Amino acid sequence: MNKEDAIKNKNEAIKMMINYLDNCLEIDDNANIKKVNLISYWLKDYIKYIKDEKNFNPTNLKTYERGDIIKVNLGFNIGSELGGLHYCVVIDKKNNRNSPVITVIPLSSQKTDKINKNSIILGNDIYNKLVEKSNKLLEDNKIEIKENKNKLLIEIKRLTENNATTDEIYLKTNELKNNIAEAYKKLELAKKINKEVQKMKYGSIAIINQIRVVSKQRIYDPKTQFDILSGIKLSDENLNLIDVKMKKMFIKV
Repeated sequence: MNKEDAIKNKNEAIKMMINYLDNCLEIDDNANIKKVNLISYWLKDYIKYIKDEKNFNPTNLKTYERGDIIKVNLGFNIGSELGGLHYCVVIDKKNNRNSPVITVIPLSSQKTDKINKNSIILGNDIYNKLVEKSNKLLEDNKIEIKENKNKLLIEIKRLTENNATTDEIYLKTNELKNNIAEAYKKLELAKKINKEVQKMKYGSIAIINQIRVVSKQRIYDPKTQFDILSGIKLSDENLNLIDVKMKKMFIKV
């Protein structure tokens, strides 16, 4: 394929896209407006991923382990394929940090007591662990801030009484100030987790037949150990349920 062919394909693709999106808007109902938005968002995301692909380095991300809960942009998909931002569970037995891809099973909220035969109920496992993480961060870091502020006041007083210079006071109290700043960051993380929890619904399901391999570029959270979902992991009981269901669905006995 030469440059002329590429230009022709580009022009045809742009024309098809504009015609289709304009036709959807002419119908002017909620379903078509939603479709226009989804396709448009997907195109912008896709172009961004392609532009960033060359410089993407998976080693800049945290290490992901089996059972970790991550939020993934599954993109714009066809028919009953799940798309958009979804919680997913990592199912790689061992995912190398250098690997640019990861294997996941998408999750969704449990809307009714009756679920599809290709899914399993996870209960409130994720919700409860996020609440637990937030509460622990709030409790531990409020204590941390109070203790370090007291230590800081005592240390400044001691140094002042010993005629320390401003530079000496700064250097000798810098660690305590850093500890306080770090604790405040963790309090902010707790607030972010609370906002995330408020958007969640009780009960999750794992949609086993939607298992897929995705690029780590698609990971929205967590990218570092300081993000909302870092450390949030499915229980061994739920991971075992997933294993049993996968064997029944994909392995011939």
